[in-house]
Amino acid sequence: MRSLELQHKTQQQKLENPITIIVLLLVSTLTVMAGATLSPAIPEIEQVFINTPNVEVLVRLIITLPALFIALGAPIMGVIVDKWGRKKLLTITTVLYGFAGGSGFFLNSLNLILISRIFLGIAVAGIMITSTTLIADYYQESQRNKILGYQAGFMAFGGILFLITGGFLATINWQFTFLIYFSALFLIPGILIYLYEPESVEKRNISKGQKNISGSDRSVPYKFIITIYSLVLVLQIFFFFSITELPFFLAGSLSLNPNLVGIVLASMTVSGGVFSILYKSIKEKISFKSIFFISHFFFGLGYILIAFFPSVEFIVIGLFTAGIGLGLFVPNVTVWLTLKTHSSIRGRVLSGFTMSLFLGQFLSTFISQLFLNILSFSFSDMFLIAGISMIIIALVFLGLIIKEKNFKTIS
Repeated sequence: MRSLELQHKTQQQKLENPITIIVLLLVSTLTVMAGATLSPAIPEIEQVFINTPNVEVLVRLIITLPALFIALGAPIMGVIVDKWGRKKLLTITTVLYGFAGGSGFFLNSLNLILISRIFLGIAVAGIMITSTTLIADYYQESQRNKILGYQAGFMAFGGILFLITGGFLATINWQFTFLIYFSALFLIPGILIYLYEPESVEKRNISKGQKNISGSDRSVPYKFIITIYSLVLVLQIFFFFSITELPFFLAGSLSLNPNLVGIVLASMTVSGGVFSILYKSIKEKISFKSIFFISHFFFGLGYILIAFFPSVEFIVIGLFTAGIGLGLFVPNVTVWLTLKTHSSIRGRVLSGFTMSLFLGQFLSTFISQLFLNILSFSFSDMFLIAGISMIIIALVFLGLIIKEKNFKTIS
């Protein structure tokens, strides 16, 4: 009993230590680094392997192939994280992340680089699920909402750092961009020292003399979950147009160097980071559906601006506007999912979110190529279709909000 009390006291001290939160937030930024870091270097990598068959598709897969294996690995990682534990999986996948991502610095074959990206994707699946699940396990609703907002903010500002750093390194040599991935290894001591394996809900309840939670309290809201997953999938497909296709437009049509490409792309993550951090304050005033209306509207508006005014200045404004929507969307999804699902299935539910997120990123490459190469749409046409689609989804949420208000008025 004394040993158990000492363990609980130690865990509480770790929760109150701000370094614990910082470690969780820094680990979360690794998921953004997986794709964002190399984006400014992609046009140069294409030139290096220009004689490789299907290089136009293969070089884009450097960005999106990890997403496929994150999507495929997420359900497995979700089961592991609920059965085997959070901290072990996070430690192992962070080590794998550093070596799989950084190995590209030593590789001179496009095929070998793509293989290394497969292992990177598997690592990201474990990192994303465990980091978000640990936040949900460690903290109660109000604090959890705030930290999940900070998580999305850190991911966004991490994206700024990685895009700009990746762009700078790409001006020296495209292979230098892969060195950034080794930075993940510096987080291992923090994970081992400041994080702990949370006690299962069943054990915690038994230790407090409470009954196990009944099966009815663990009912899975499948319709709600599938709807959220679908929204995530669609938004990520359109979001990654700016990651995989915009660099080519900026470097080709607007003649920007990799460093400037990284800075332009970072404008989306600036607004995304700010509004992710503001999420908790905004959520206290309006509903989940209202935030989804705002997020889809701003995302769509930003893309429509890019479609109609494809100059550097308006692309920056458009990305900044779209980033407002993206910054509110991600924490709104994670907070709503964790609120609506029981902790015993939380890892698996969040693994589905991860799968949808990165499956959308992977599919984005093929959908953009469908628009540009098969249907012969222009760059502006593609962004216009994406923007209008987001506005339509926003209007659906607006209709639901009005319907609910009318129903409450009648009642």
